[in-house]
Amino acid sequence: MENGNQDKTKIEDHLFATIIMPGKLYVYWQLQDEKLRFIGKYFYIPEEQLMMRLRLCEFPSGRVIHEVSLRKGVSSWLFKGIRATSNYQVEIGIETKTDKFFPMLRSNVINQNTNMLEPVDKQYLPAWSGNVSTYTYYENLEGSIFNEGLGKL
Repeated sequence: MENGNQDKTKIEDHLFATIIMPGKLYVYWQLQDEKLRFIGKYFYIPEEQLMMRLRLCEFPSGRVIHEVSLRKGVSSWLFKGIRATSNYQVEIGIETKTDKFFPMLRSNVINQNTNMLEPVDKQYLPAWSGNVSTYTYYENLEGSIFNEGLGKL
């Protein structure tokens, strides 16, 4: 009986992204250590060498815009320099021994430019969606992905 109760209280793995203010995308996640160790063993990576990575990608093209190596214990990240004219998705995964990225979780899609998306049936849009505007002025700030030598989005 007790094992059943423990399973109900266990938080499922997730990766969630949200725009917290113009130009800033906040990401947080939960990924069970057991799953990380299991994938590490599959790729013959010792636990002390497992390197978690976070990727910011354009949606729907999947083009990688920015990639970050994460320290152990980190469970959130703030991307700066996000353009209001692009759609994004974030992935978290590990780097394999052959320097390949193996995704473990993928976030929700951040839809900012609806012209790039496939048409959506109007019945699924919330009633307030017609009252939203995304006209915003952006600056390149210290710490933004524009200033890290990664080129233009």
